[in-house]
Amino acid sequence: MAGETGPTAEIANQVSTQLLKWFRWSRFPLKDRNFDCLKPEKHARANKKQKHTHPTDVVFSYHDPYLNRKILFNTDLKSYAKSSISGPNVRGALRSLATTIDCARASAEWKGRYEVEDRDEIRGLLFVYNHDAEFDADFERYFAPARKKSKEEEQEEAAADVGGIPLEANQLIHIIQPRTIVYMQTILNDVAKLHLSGTFPKTNYYFYYPDQKLHKVHLERQKRPATVESICGPYLIVGHDAVVSYDEQTQTSKQSFGEGFVVYYNRPGATHLEFMYLFDVLSACQLLDGEKQIRLRVAHNSPDPQVVSNFRRAVKAFVHDWGFDEYIQSKLDAIELEVLDQQKQSFSQTKLGWE
Repeated sequence: MAGETGPTAEIANQVSTQLLKWFRWSRFPLKDRNFDCLKPEKHARANKKQKHTHPTDVVFSYHDPYLNRKILFNTDLKSYAKSSISGPNVRGALRSLATTIDCARASAEWKGRYEVEDRDEIRGLLFVYNHDAEFDADFERYFAPARKKSKEEEQEEAAADVGGIPLEANQLIHIIQPRTIVYMQTILNDVAKLHLSGTFPKTNYYFYYPDQKLHKVHLERQKRPATVESICGPYLIVGHDAVVSYDEQTQTSKQSFGEGFVVYYNRPGATHLEFMYLFDVLSACQLLDGEKQIRLRVAHNSPDPQVVSNFRRAVKAFVHDWGFDEYIQSKLDAIELEVLDQQKQSFSQTKLGWE
């Protein structure tokens, strides 16, 4: 019996698979499988007579370059129109996912089916796709207290209170929400354009992770995935090898672009301080010390109208802080800045609910 059926799951299934493959996530071939609940007295309704089970739409995984272990995501795929999203629906999906992970972490059936080893970690993932491309709010609105609200709004948001989600100790659930999906689609569209222009390779790219004091980076660099934390973070650093293009007329290959880094920035750039912090990150990662080209691509859903001016102001302020160092000046001046158009993909206008 499937965890989700029909076009609702299929749309989200296709989108998630296409997107996450480029970010070097693996997808287990099985989909829409249920497994037996180990704690029916805790997870099932009191009056439920038939055997209680938990759904697994699909399982994605990657090897975390810092933790040096495989992370498996029991994924709940949702696809909906703008009119279908509500606080109670968010809460219901997260509650169901929390109980599912509670059992999956102890289930021999789940671990055997998805080939889990002792060091592996099982997490939950709620992947929420807006198929009519009309939803433009942020999911934080369902969890964060703000202005005084009407009675109806309070009832809706109380139902989505993240504090009411039954998470167990050391249990993690991640949310890839519509805005994050649009950000990921924008990156893939931009990468495709750069590839066609001969300035980005098709396969020889990698996600950059600096060594940290408590965590060293594992895996060969081109096998490192973009972790869920980096995808949902303020920036994503993508390194690439030199680009080699094939000339069909001369039937020869030649280098069309050198090694470099593309930094996708998921913040509005509303102040110059944002970019000064980013320059600090690039400097700490020693990316400003080499000869590789750095391209900064603002991929936020609502970039500030003064984003370019704020970037230029940040360059001046950063150089000033470095005592007008000419080397730093040359490195920052060489950074190419571009603000990208958002890429939204829409499907049928039919309302797809949260069954």
